[in-house]
Amino acid sequence: MEKEFDLWFSKAKESLEDAKAGFSKHRYGLTAWCCQQTIEKLLKAAVIKLKKQRPRKIHDLLPLLRESGLIMPKEQATEITKISKFYFLVRYPDLNKKFFATPQIAKETLENTQEIFLWIEKKLTK
Repeated sequence: MEKEFDLWFSKAKESLEDAKAGFSKHRYGLTAWCCQQTIEKLLKAAVIKLKKQRPRKIHDLLPLLRESGLIMPKEQATEITKISKFYFLVRYPDLNKKFFATPQIAKETLENTQEIFLWIEKKLTK
């Protein structure tokens, strides 16, 4: 399962880089979606590493967090709930503009994603 973990983990890092690139190009919907993908892939890597099982094929981050067995600080768990919604919201142009029209929202999402990434990464590389 180590190869599978490495694959998910590297894809999570790639999605984080995509989120940063989207932000630098003022593509805030893309930034938010890539942030969701970053955390989803990272949590799936966590399930593989910590539970020695394949993760479910779902996109909702909170069930994936529970499945991983990680106990996250409440503030970050709240952010995960917000980030999870981006998987669906950015697919609809009317919602995309409403939720991601400002650089500030995208910036906060990216910063929170980076913090969550580092927190989970530390748990996986102990």
